[in-house]
Amino acid sequence: MKNSFEIGKIKGISIEINISWIVIFALLTYALATSYLPMNFEGVAATTAWMIAVIMALLFFSSVLLHELAHSLVALREGTEVKKITLFIFGGLAQIEQDADEPGKEFRIAIAGPATSLILGGVFLLAGELLARLGGPALIYVPLGYLSMVNFILALFNLVPAFPLDGGRVLRAIIWKKTKDRKKATRIASMTGTFFGYLLIFNGVFLAFSGNFLNGLWMLFIGWFITQAAQTSYQQVMMSDLFNKICVREFMTKNVVEVAYFTDIKTLTEDYFYKYKYSIFPVRRINEIMGIIGVEQVRRLDRTLWDETTVGSMAQPLGEDLVVAPGDCVSKAMEKVFRNGVGRVLVMEEGELLGIVSRTDILNYLHIHSMLGSGKDRVGLDLDKGEDR
Repeated sequence: MKNSFEIGKIKGISIEINISWIVIFALLTYALATSYLPMNFEGVAATTAWMIAVIMALLFFSSVLLHELAHSLVALREGTEVKKITLFIFGGLAQIEQDADEPGKEFRIAIAGPATSLILGGVFLLAGELLARLGGPALIYVPLGYLSMVNFILALFNLVPAFPLDGGRVLRAIIWKKTKDRKKATRIASMTGTFFGYLLIFNGVFLAFSGNFLNGLWMLFIGWFITQAAQTSYQQVMMSDLFNKICVREFMTKNVVEVAYFTDIKTLTEDYFYKYKYSIFPVRRINEIMGIIGVEQVRRLDRTLWDETTVGSMAQPLGEDLVVAPGDCVSKAMEKVFRNGVGRVLVMEEGELLGIVSRTDILNYLHIHSMLGSGKDRVGLDLDKGEDR
């Protein structure tokens, strides 16, 4: 997620905070310090209220983090890679690299989050009750009751059977298990997600026009987010299923134009970028592909240095996200294409460059597929390869 920064790692999973999270953290702290705490504790000092509010907000978002971490740890145990967890304005998001390949895994990963929130709600509730019975300070056990309540709400909200909420994923797992049809299960779960999202949107509009503008606006945003996520998630599943059936070897563009490592940037610009109209080229050094060079890299270089700077000195080294094997399915290439920030991957085998797959290839295929339909015979592989590569 853009505009995020890492604050640490847990079990190899990067924990990130998005800038939007800072906004909601500040708003929550402000609401607790100026409204909730003064209403529950008449005469509480402002300094004390703000200190407790900050602690409550931190504990709440720690609960959200634990919710997402539960999903991630179960996914890891099920053999699925998890790259990062991001806290943002709508809560938390675990970036699980791929969907579960069987309904049982889907169910276990999905239910782990709400189960953790329910446990946390119970722990905060018991701690608050115990402290109250022992005559502890109300300034501690009342906030614990609040944290208990919000964790229970978090669990119940996520258990709504609306994809891509956890409850929607549980619903998909159950339908998938009964029908043996992942596509059908995803379609039904996504429809419930879209319906629930529109329900929140309409309710938000009603609240806004009834005078409760801020709560209405917030509910409208959440509804819009769920609706978009439900529709996008369904499209991603359909794309993944489609491209799982196609091999990179059949899909790639062959006879890729390469540039020698000793070529200067001026020659690269005039004889490659303008001539071939591609934005990125593989860079060859004798018998190996050493990396790629793109317009963005050249654009940042002072023009007075173009004559004396070689392509090899500026080439971006090949990483795992830039390379696929010819025997891989296109869905694997697609994941890397949309993740690596370059928009294409090189198809290589034993160090030899065989072809290239670009974002435009994928989008063109999807466009043709959507117009002609799937059918029994796959069509649309003969794409226009003269795109901006």
